[in-house]
Amino acid sequence: MGAEARPVIRMDENGTYQVELVGRELGGLIGRRGETLDAIQQLTGYAVNHGQSKRVRIHVDAEGYRAKREESLVRLAQKVAGKVVKYRRNVTLEPMNAYERHVIHTALQETPDITTYSIGTEPNRRTVVAYSRGEHR
Repeated sequence: MGAEARPVIRMDENGTYQVELVGRELGGLIGRRGETLDAIQQLTGYAVNHGQSKRVRIHVDAEGYRAKREESLVRLAQKVAGKVVKYRRNVTLEPMNAYERHVIHTALQETPDITTYSIGTEPNRRTVVAYSRGEHR
């Protein structure tokens, strides 16, 4: 039984095309941690922008996955920050893409006694949530 998706396309205030794939059972289109969705977005961008002088930005989502993932990353960041402060030990998170690492960094940027930074090389780049003893970056 295959999933059928239809695109709903709109342009936001920044000129980015927002493509929402609508349908049922779209898990296969989303893929593990959104990897398939990221690939669809990247390939769509390449196809649309090929040979164009002005680049068009395209954002592809399915079943509201990206907002749900962002919420879960913020919750993860806060939970890990609590453990880092409690045990005063750094925690290295699983490899994430650049956008997901950005969500973690942003979620914790105002958290006291916590600093974040990334280590490694793509595709295995990871975010470190570090105890910073009153320092703040």
